[in-house]
Amino acid sequence: MKESQISKNPFASELREYVQEEKTFYCMPGHKQGVGAPTFLKNIWGEKVFSYDITEVNRSDVLAYPKKEILHAQKRAASIMGAARTWFLVNGSSVGIHAILGALVKPGEKVLVHRECHKAVLMGLVFSGAVPIYLEPVPNLPEWAYGSVDIQKVEELLVKHEIKLVLVTSPNYYGISLDISRIAEICHEHDALLFVDEAHGTHFSFHDRFPTQALRAGADYVVQSMHKTLGGLYQTALLHSAGNSDFFDERVDNMLSMLQSTSPSALFLMSIDAALTEVHEKGEELYGNLIEMLDTLRSQLNNSKFGVVDPPDGILAAGNFVSYDPCKIIFRSISMDEVNLIELKDALSESYGIEIELAEDDHMLLTLSLADAMDLEKTKKNLIRFSDTIEKLFTEGVGYVEEQDDFVDHRELPIFELTPRDAFYSPKVRKPISEAVHEISASMVCIYPPGYPLIIPGERINEAAIHTIYHDHGKGFTIIGITEDADELYIDIIEEPQTK
Repeated sequence: MKESQISKNPFASELREYVQEEKTFYCMPGHKQGVGAPTFLKNIWGEKVFSYDITEVNRSDVLAYPKKEILHAQKRAASIMGAARTWFLVNGSSVGIHAILGALVKPGEKVLVHRECHKAVLMGLVFSGAVPIYLEPVPNLPEWAYGSVDIQKVEELLVKHEIKLVLVTSPNYYGISLDISRIAEICHEHDALLFVDEAHGTHFSFHDRFPTQALRAGADYVVQSMHKTLGGLYQTALLHSAGNSDFFDERVDNMLSMLQSTSPSALFLMSIDAALTEVHEKGEELYGNLIEMLDTLRSQLNNSKFGVVDPPDGILAAGNFVSYDPCKIIFRSISMDEVNLIELKDALSESYGIEIELAEDDHMLLTLSLADAMDLEKTKKNLIRFSDTIEKLFTEGVGYVEEQDDFVDHRELPIFELTPRDAFYSPKVRKPISEAVHEISASMVCIYPPGYPLIIPGERINEAAIHTIYHDHGKGFTIIGITEDADELYIDIIEEPQTK
């Protein structure tokens, strides 16, 4: 292999050369470079893709104990992303979260986490046995500003509890980033490690208009999703270490070898390697062009029904956010009335072939990436078309809600009786949600998207959560963790001992 190929795509280039050689396979996988692959898939994918679906042959390296091209590729990724060490992940950012919780915190030790974290964090707490101390959200911020942090509360909890690890999400789904440098400073003053779920910020390293990457702001460990904003395939992600502890890095090594597949897809690994090359070489120019175009276009996307939101200074300050991703576009309903944007989102998909990232009660989110910078004129025309289309649909009555919901959720921290792990292993029964207020939940209930928990196992179910479930179910949101039967919604609760 040429030296230039090694420096650009160490793993992907090696696999390309290997596949071009004539081989006889008496090893896995069973389809043997596509010969035995399903005819249906060969017809729609082509046969070539199966040639690269190999794992752990002589020249492909072993992900759990890399010594050759995967090791080179991971070292190169660390150099690109400003890390001391980088691990390739093929089970998404979730496996990075689970590995960190398992490696850095012993069962029974305390972790400070967002109440509004991704569900993977809670599953990691079940797996690891760590005890969560929850950061309550800042009340009355808009829904798109979820994941806010009261930094004074962070310091108070670090003083009050012997916390080993602080885990925050930054940026949130909408690209809004916390003041990681200040949080890192407080964590390190109290001998706690800081781990940042930066799944939506993998591209932050490639232009100075993006928020500062968490690792450069002082985080000890960071996880990033390659598929969310860069060109990696779904399930691909990166886990980074700042290199502050060889002991913990070795624990992460061992934990990942237990949690990741022993048969990782070479297609996934090649996509990580090649996507990093692409963004490293072209990212600054392409993102710069895209951001410049969006700066001039945003005001033109406002219409009579929806306006583009840039998070105002008050929101940033109130939630201890410091910046936001200019490649995220939030459309907010101008009307003070409640709307059903799930209905509008479905109409966009079914009638106009437009897919958007998410729709919530009164706003929609569009995510732009490097792909949108490839043809700026086309992207501009498509965004204007999107704005015109949502105005037209809403004018026609799509998404209009006749009965308004005036319920106000002050986002108070629920009462926690059990850790997620203890709740997972406790006896449970199924009960109608309408009868579950004040019961201890055995279920994790998440509204998708964005997927942060509405109800966490081990907490007492409050009226606000029940109201939200009925409200969002009626609007057509996907709700994970409830069961629907005969027009009634059910939830699993902890079977508490009966008092005599």
